[in-house]
Amino acid sequence: MLKSFDKKKKQTAKYIILDLLASLLAWSLFFIFRRIEIESTFVQNIQLFSPIYNFWKLLVGVPVFWFFMFWLSGYYNKAFHKSRVSEFFQTLTSVFFGSILLFFILLINDPVVSYKYYYLSFIVLFAIYFIVVYTLRYTLTRITTHKIHNRTWGFKTLIIGTGNNAKKIYDQIISEKQSSGFMICGFISDDKYNTIVNKQMILGGLPDLNRIIKEKNIENIIVAIDNDDKNELFRIVNQLYHFNVEISFIPQLYDYLVGGIRLSIIYGTPLVNILENKMPAWQQNTKRLFDIVISVLGLILTSPLLLYLAIRVKLSSKGKVFFRQERIGLQGVPFQIIKFRTMYESKNNGKEHRLTEIDDERVTPIGKIMRKYRLDELPQLCNVLKGEMSLVGPRPEQKYYVDKIVEIAPYYSLVLKVKPGITSWGMVKYGYANTVDKMIERLNYDIIYMENVSILLDIKIIIYTVKTIFSGEGI
Repeated sequence: MLKSFDKKKKQTAKYIILDLLASLLAWSLFFIFRRIEIESTFVQNIQLFSPIYNFWKLLVGVPVFWFFMFWLSGYYNKAFHKSRVSEFFQTLTSVFFGSILLFFILLINDPVVSYKYYYLSFIVLFAIYFIVVYTLRYTLTRITTHKIHNRTWGFKTLIIGTGNNAKKIYDQIISEKQSSGFMICGFISDDKYNTIVNKQMILGGLPDLNRIIKEKNIENIIVAIDNDDKNELFRIVNQLYHFNVEISFIPQLYDYLVGGIRLSIIYGTPLVNILENKMPAWQQNTKRLFDIVISVLGLILTSPLLLYLAIRVKLSSKGKVFFRQERIGLQGVPFQIIKFRTMYESKNNGKEHRLTEIDDERVTPIGKIMRKYRLDELPQLCNVLKGEMSLVGPRPEQKYYVDKIVEIAPYYSLVLKVKPGITSWGMVKYGYANTVDKMIERLNYDIIYMENVSILLDIKIIIYTVKTIFSGEGI
């Protein structure tokens, strides 16, 4: 897994370095163009077109600007399996909007006699940047694709299943004239179905997954069992999501999981990634930027309130001001959630798995007020800044309750493909869940949210959350 992470990190770094070099080259070419083609125009020895910016100072600022634009576009989100058609239009779009911003930031105030120089400057700026950036990107993508197609590069893969589907997908992968990037290391048996694959390639069963993934540095897992029972599929998924590997299904099985097929960009084999975020890449990065900005502003603007609440909590009862508890986050990775303490400190150090009830005697007087208006959640802005949470997303649960939920709703693992949030559609509908049944009801709203996830939907949920807070309906 570490090797897979390093491989993706290095590939992403290559694209970033090329984009920075492209930005420097394109900016230099554009500056030369302005000197030669435009600023050479004189009337009675008076220069008509003179830039107000410093070329050398902007050699640092301009590449940083373009890096931000390309990051915001989501180009760096996927290191491998880039579609060259998507890459073309993604580059075209980001360079176009970046050129508009750069034009209005640097060029709009240049003294000029004729507006044709404005139009010419923008067109040349856009053309130079697109040609240079796309040429370098296309070159790296083509080299990478060539290495994958020729099996010089690949991603170590396990196939879960030993029956007809497993053999079919294996035969399809190894018979491809152009490799799809999967390097099959072996099969994992579920011990429930007939085995028709090469028995020498069976590495073990599902209980051996943790050991096999670490020993073989597995990067991808393909689920290809013969059973179409959705509970069986989710049972397997719930054993896989915390390994931080790509999990793919053959399309007909994927139908059972989410009710539709969205194919991943894979060179030959038609597989879909169950844990792939459905939000477009540019929206994912915009959401992260939005999370950071709002969290910083929120912590600054509410700092007097945070200080007041911290003092009230400290004076209300013995114990710590902040309550920390392990929750399950993105791809099953645990993290420490931070809240204001709203209960009297327990002697069992938080090991008791008891949900908060209405008029719970464990809740302090100030805790009741904070829970009513959800003020106890404010410190989670720190979790958002650290990247462990988002402003909007499924509420994270303790491992104990995750296991309880999975027994009834095995599809719980689907919510782990996005970051958990401070608020969610389920929180707006149900508030604090005081039973496992309510957690499952809230989960169903979270599943619907993820199938329709967008920036606009997040904004709507935040608006309804603010309304809930001011109405005092947080409990």
